[in-house]
Amino acid sequence: MTYVSASHWEAAGLKVVWDKSHQRAEFTGWGKKIAVRIGSKQGVLDGKLVSVEGVPFEINGQLYVPARFLVNSLGGTTVSWDATKRIYTATGLLNYADASAQFAGSTYTVDKKTGGLYLTDSAGQTRLLTNLGSQLFDAVQFDFQKTPKGLIYLTVTDVYGEPHINNKWYTMIIKDGMVIRHASVGYYLRYGDNVKIAGDQLLLTDGKILRLIEDGTGNVTETINLNTLGGNSDNYLVEGMDEDFLLIRSNQQGFLMMIDRKTGAKTLLYKALLDVEQQKYAETNDLPFFGDNLKFLKREGDALLFNNEYAKDGKVYKLMLDGS
Repeated sequence: MTYVSASHWEAAGLKVVWDKSHQRAEFTGWGKKIAVRIGSKQGVLDGKLVSVEGVPFEINGQLYVPARFLVNSLGGTTVSWDATKRIYTATGLLNYADASAQFAGSTYTVDKKTGGLYLTDSAGQTRLLTNLGSQLFDAVQFDFQKTPKGLIYLTVTDVYGEPHINNKWYTMIIKDGMVIRHASVGYYLRYGDNVKIAGDQLLLTDGKILRLIEDGTGNVTETINLNTLGGNSDNYLVEGMDEDFLLIRSNQQGFLMMIDRKTGAKTLLYKALLDVEQQKYAETNDLPFFGDNLKFLKREGDALLFNNEYAKDGKVYKLMLDGS
């Protein structure tokens, strides 16, 4: 009988919980539940009592279980056992990693392997809400916003890679329990936030196209080509917006640009706000990412206020919309 570490279940995305006596371990993930007891040949697999083909045991705080049972429980197939090298080979192991969050009495769960987003209501009924369109990998986060007119703006982010250099956004507008609008965008070495709500407009972007959505109805009121505005074929962040201006930043170049929505005039803000030394830094730095470090703070009348996160000098930079 070959035994392997039960940590392989955790590597497959299952979370382990021990009972108070530390004799029974339960491993759960999306669509998968496994339980074994130290010293017992019986276990539970997806709600059914089964034989684990051996006796689980613990050494130095590590649980070991029969290899064949572990492989079968993950949908895999045993290939071989090399007794000389003590290597057990199996293929086809499935991953059951998920990420969940609760909002307004419901639980939202992402199946990381398939990208399926599921909703479990207060009655315990689970259904597929939508498919995000790709596999998710690592630090998955949920952000829920209730809009003024009763819609739900849900953002699911996945920061992944080594050392976490990819930033993927999945954005959805939910009305009456249904996804009525959605978009996704990926950024590389860029971690800023996209604006979600501006006035009575909800903003959805895939990095190249920005859609303005009417709150309440979900109707698309305007479509803006960010590549045309910014002048680059790239994914853009949308960092600020009002009826008369738009703030966008190219992922690759990293310069924050103000667009006058009435005239179409474009202003590279680092050129307009920073001194010569800071401009040079914005043009040459690559750590932690290319471009300037201007951050939009707020609007005060006809003035847009920013700070420079690189300088950390406490200074507030002001740009007048009327050009004065």
